[in-house]
Amino acid sequence: MNASLRRKLEEIERTISKMTSKSQVGVPIIVEGRKDEAALKTLRIPGEIICLKARKVGFYDFTTGLAHNSEVTVLTDFDREGARLAAKLTDELTHMKVKVNLTTWKKLKALCRPEIRTVEELASYLERLRRESAEG
Repeated sequence: MNASLRRKLEEIERTISKMTSKSQVGVPIIVEGRKDEAALKTLRIPGEIICLKARKVGFYDFTTGLAHNSEVTVLTDFDREGARLAAKLTDELTHMKVKVNLTTWKKLKALCRPEIRTVEELASYLERLRRESAEG
């Protein structure tokens, strides 16, 4: 594996580690669906993972249900729809005085695109990078 790919892998792992640390202290992670949740569980991310599209409530009821949190991490897909959804969540939750952490989303999007476009692909992409790194 060349040096730039190794640095990319290390930066992705560092970003995921920071998200894991926040999750361990009670900051919930908002994802779009169940496959995204499964990918994060595969990466051994503890804590509460909330699936927006799996809830059987409207968007505003969903965000109102999050108003008791002081902070949330938004990790939507890295495509146009995911960006739109992240912006909409940020706008609504900020109005409710909830701190919205988009740092992880922005970093992973910058590091993983164009290779992957969804959160559900993250675990397999990271595994592929690790395998390539081990092969040298």
